[in-house]
Amino acid sequence: MLWSPAYRAEVSRKVLHLASAAIPTVYLLVERPLMLCLLLPCVLIAIVVETLRFASPRFAAGFRTAVGFMVRAVEWQRLTGATYVLVASILAVYLFPKPVAIAALFIMSVSDSAASLMGITFGRTRFLGKSLAGSGSFFVTAVAILWLHWPAAKGVGVLVACVATLAEAIPTVKLGLFELNDNLTVPLLTGAALVALLP
Repeated sequence: MLWSPAYRAEVSRKVLHLASAAIPTVYLLVERPLMLCLLLPCVLIAIVVETLRFASPRFAAGFRTAVGFMVRAVEWQRLTGATYVLVASILAVYLFPKPVAIAALFIMSVSDSAASLMGITFGRTRFLGKSLAGSGSFFVTAVAILWLHWPAAKGVGVLVACVATLAEAIPTVKLGLFELNDNLTVPLLTGAALVALLP
């Protein structure tokens, strides 16, 4: 239900997720070596936090008190989405040319947030593992981001947006504490598709 506690928690999560757009924004201003140096400590801190919340009941209790309202129920038994965002960011920066990494990371933050908020508000019809409304919002915002980056390659933008939308919509594959989380698959598959299709 709109403005239910669950809805407010999801909005809080997506506002935080949208804030991850700061990563590609910073990357616009600095070069790859410095960006990797900025991201590496963040990734290491995230890994330490994840390790401690599984290993230490006291730390887990403090973590729950501090940010528990933004953690999905399934994430108490698995890595959080925020950790996947950081891991995907450093991989994208390392693996892809700068413009490709920036576009892929903006899609991860902006398009995924739009999809989630539209999906929980208007999503009735299902599309793969998500809602048609959410996936439609993801696709439209992804196309907009790609066209802004490569205005002369609109066809490529549409094709890559399709790849990204499918990556976001396909149900998550769970592997114990790990999963093929869309925060990981969306930027990496988007980046790979851009590298393959751009002239």
